[in-house]
Amino acid sequence: MTATPLSPEDLAVLDRATTLFGRALAGGLDGDCAACPGWTRRDCANHVLGGGLRYAAYFPRLPESEIAWTRTADHAGEKPVPALHRTSAGLRRELARARDADALVQHRLAEIPVRDLLALRVFELLVHAHDLAPETWESEDTEELAEWTLAHARNVVELMRTFDVFADAVPVPIGADARSRLLALSGRRI
Repeated sequence: MTATPLSPEDLAVLDRATTLFGRALAGGLDGDCAACPGWTRRDCANHVLGGGLRYAAYFPRLPESEIAWTRTADHAGEKPVPALHRTSAGLRRELARARDADALVQHRLAEIPVRDLLALRVFELLVHAHDLAPETWESEDTEELAEWTLAHARNVVELMRTFDVFADAVPVPIGADARSRLLALSGRRI
């Protein structure tokens, strides 16, 4: 079987989702994150920024003891948008140089293919962008990103749900747009 890397189009989706999350960060990090009970807006931002570091660490299979700090550090600091790009750069590099999109990486919960790790990251960026700033979703670009994510992330989201990472999916009306269906998949409602 021939190894196939991630496509430039898939990497462009990651870049677009990262930019979208950056727009959500620009709104500030004061206050609670209503969509994530028990979390502040800063907690949500740090979860996503630390996720970039954690996901990059899955490629060289670093032990949990070496990446646990990413779950508690204040990655956002005083300049969260530059921090997002800094904490995301290593993952972007790892995904771009991965020689086989079907190769397995050791997520802390399960081994998953590189392509699923990319999809999970895009899912995380989109959903948490909505958590921080729902107005970021009012664009045609976000609808396209949601469509891509529904097509590529559903299986890995369902796998993560078996580990209680996500709430149960919620129903959506027939004909709901991709953004609504993506939020429903994450257990959220618009």
